[in-house]
Amino acid sequence: MKRFFLVSLIGLLLLSVSAFGVITIEFWTGFTGPDGRFMQELVNRFNQEHKDEIQVNMSTMLWADYNTKVPIALASGKGPDVGVAAIDNLRSFVSQGMLLPLDDYLGIMGIKEGDIVSSVWEATHVEGSIYGISLDVHPLVFYWNKKLFREAGLDPENPPMTREAFIEAAKALTKDTNGDGAIDQWGTMIPVGWPNYFIWFSAFFSNGGELFNEDLTKATFASSAGMDAMQFLVDLVFKYKVSPEKVQVDADIDAFKRGTCAMEFNGIWMLTSYMEVEGLEFGAGPVPQFGSERPANWAGSHTLVIYKQRKQDLEKTEAAAKFISWISNHSYEWALAGQIPVNISVQNSEQFKALPYHSSIAKGAANVVFPPFFPKYGDATGPIWEALNLAILGQKTVEQALKDAEKISNEILQD
Repeated sequence: MKRFFLVSLIGLLLLSVSAFGVITIEFWTGFTGPDGRFMQELVNRFNQEHKDEIQVNMSTMLWADYNTKVPIALASGKGPDVGVAAIDNLRSFVSQGMLLPLDDYLGIMGIKEGDIVSSVWEATHVEGSIYGISLDVHPLVFYWNKKLFREAGLDPENPPMTREAFIEAAKALTKDTNGDGAIDQWGTMIPVGWPNYFIWFSAFFSNGGELFNEDLTKATFASSAGMDAMQFLVDLVFKYKVSPEKVQVDADIDAFKRGTCAMEFNGIWMLTSYMEVEGLEFGAGPVPQFGSERPANWAGSHTLVIYKQRKQDLEKTEAAAKFISWISNHSYEWALAGQIPVNISVQNSEQFKALPYHSSIAKGAANVVFPPFFPKYGDATGPIWEALNLAILGQKTVEQALKDAEKISNEILQD
């Protein structure tokens, strides 16, 4: 009996030593649905490969809850060690003292400038320090129906890549297919609402526009760059008549799936949904150059960050750095969730290049433009959404809509 007790005690001690040697880190995300399942699979693989070293516990919640709970949890000393921050929240998180600068941990990660798509790498820097390693970019995507292109005598493998070519293609694709005198196939559809701001944004920055002045105290979007970008969208509806009027949100998605909208703009998150439509033969790639200065594309990005603790544990911090590096290097699997990884070695892999749409969309990653995110960004750009809707409805001229929006934005900035 004594011998059994002694053996059991030794076993428990060994188990305790083994468990003590494993560093546990808490990983919080807002990835739900398919995104959450893909990320959990990656976490499980990491844990299996590092089972004697690091254990990552992943917690998932809605993004709205995530952005509320993280600062409260950190303040109480019970926050996550590592997490995901949307690129537009990064500066806000830094200003609140929530994030740890990662400059001293890049060596552990084995990540340096040139390993991540440059536009995204630059966007994760705040006042000279890097605060996140971007996992992906999810851009606005240009989708086109290849079958309708062929029927219109257009090359389905060479979609329009300039404003002029887009307008001409849209004209050719806008048809009364049954001869009843009413258009039933549209070249494109410009919704009143989501995602018209992102189309405007891409054209605006393609024109060389700037949303605000350098110190972010004055709105400057009612410029010739802004007017031209908005007029282009309005003209697609009223001048060229290649988009129906009063397109409701998501009506363009339904029409694209049915084959009654030939060219459509939406996020990469729609890719899987379109792939599931039987008989829908389509292409997907970067937004055409709608402005006069350069190609430009709106995009969002998920960024992996290490949270600053009331008392920073060096071992946990280094474990979090290793976890971030591993996820970045295995982001091909994340591409299968419908995202574009920004790790250049992953983009250059034969696996990624073999994906039917992702590599084409990824070509536009170099053209991604991020606005100057700051705490008032959302409120100060909100009036642009309203201006777009009013102009696309024909209720205000483009000039009046944008000038009114700029006035409201300036009041918000000066408040």
